[in-house]
Amino acid sequence: MTTLLIALAILMIALALLINDPAPRKKIPLLLTERIYAAPGLECNLYFNNIVTTVNVRNYAFEVVCDIGRTDADRWRAVPEEKDVGDHRLTVRVYDENGLAAEGVTTVTVAAPVKKERELSLLLIGASQTAAVGYPERVHELMMKEENIRFSMVGTNSGGYADPVPGGVAHEGYGGWGWNTFFTSWGIDESRDNDGLHPRRPWIRNSRFLFPDGDGFKFDFAQYCRKYNQGKYPDTIVITLGINNIFCAKSDGEVDAAWRKEIYPYMKKMVSEFRRCNPQVHIAFCTLTPGAWSQDAFGSSYQCSYTLWRWRLNHLRFYGKLADAAKKFHVGLIPLHAVVDGAHGFPEEAEKVNQCSEETVSRQINAMHPNPSGYAQMGDCVFAYLKNLCAR
Repeated sequence: MTTLLIALAILMIALALLINDPAPRKKIPLLLTERIYAAPGLECNLYFNNIVTTVNVRNYAFEVVCDIGRTDADRWRAVPEEKDVGDHRLTVRVYDENGLAAEGVTTVTVAAPVKKERELSLLLIGASQTAAVGYPERVHELMMKEENIRFSMVGTNSGGYADPVPGGVAHEGYGGWGWNTFFTSWGIDESRDNDGLHPRRPWIRNSRFLFPDGDGFKFDFAQYCRKYNQGKYPDTIVITLGINNIFCAKSDGEVDAAWRKEIYPYMKKMVSEFRRCNPQVHIAFCTLTPGAWSQDAFGSSYQCSYTLWRWRLNHLRFYGKLADAAKKFHVGLIPLHAVVDGAHGFPEEAEKVNQCSEETVSRQINAMHPNPSGYAQMGDCVFAYLKNLCAR
C-alpha cells in the first residue's frame, strides 16, 4: 500500500508539472542587418516596433547594450560625434513575461571624415517613396555639404516628375512600380492621367532603361547612360523596390510567389546588367520601411482592402528574402526599415472621434508614404551609408 501511495504521489506531481509547464515559446525574429550606418552630427535610430513583428509591441520590454547612444521607450538613438568614428557593437534583447524572447547583435558604423577628394555619382531606383523626392532631396542636401565629395545624381526624374537640372536632384522612381516594371513597362502611350489609386500616383511612363530591340524592347543600361548621362556610368546604385510587388499579398505563399515571379528574376537581371556595363559599380539594396504604426493609416489609404498586420507579415517575409539576396549578389544592405518613426513620421490630420462628438483626435492618414520628417530620416540613413562608402 505504501509503495502504491508513493507511486500515486509521484504521478500526481509529474502531472502537475506537466500541466503547469508552458509550451515552448516561439522566438521572435529580429530584423537586424549586420550593420547600421551613422554619421557624426546626425541622429541614428533603431525603432523597436520596426525590428519585431508582433501584434502589440507594448507587451515586450527592450534592452539595448551599446557604448554610444541611449535607450528610450520606443527606440535606441544616438547622435555620434567625431570621437565616435568606427564600429560599435550593439546588442538588442527582447523580454516578455516569461523571460528572454529574442536577442540579436549588429554593428553601428560611424563614418570617418572624407579627407581625400572623392567623386560619387548616384543613381536611385525606386517606387513612390523615391518619386515623392523627399529622401532623394535630403541625400542631395547632405552630400552637397561634404567638402571633399564631388557629388552628382543620375536619372530622368526630379520633383513632381520634372526633368532634372544639372547638379540637382535626379532619380528613377515611379509610384506603383516594382522590380518587374522596369523590364515590362514599354511600348505604351505615356500619359499624365492619375489612375485614381493615390493622389500622387505618377503619369504612365515607359521604363527609361528599355530600348527597341528587333520586334521588342530590351533592358540596356549602356544605352541608358549614353542617352541620359553623357555615356558615363554611375559609381553607386541604390535600389528601393518591392513594396508594390508584395503589398497586396494575402498570405506568406503569395509573397513567395511574387518573389519567384515578379522580383528575384528581375533583380538578378538588373544587378547583372549594371555589373556587365561597369564591373566596379557599387550596388546597395534598401530594406523596405514598415509603414505607419496605426491601422488608422491603412483604413484611410485602403479602407477595408489591406490591413497593417497583414502588411507587417508581408514585410517580414520579404525582409528575409532580400537580406539573403543581398549576400548572394554581394551588394550592400541599407536598413531603411529600422530608422523611420512609424508613430510620428507619417501624415496625420484631425477629425472627430465619431460623428456625434465634437471632440477631435489626430489620426494617421497615409499608410506607406512618410511625412517630411520621415523622408528626412530615410535620407539620413542613405547618406550615412554613402559617407561610410566614401570614407573607406
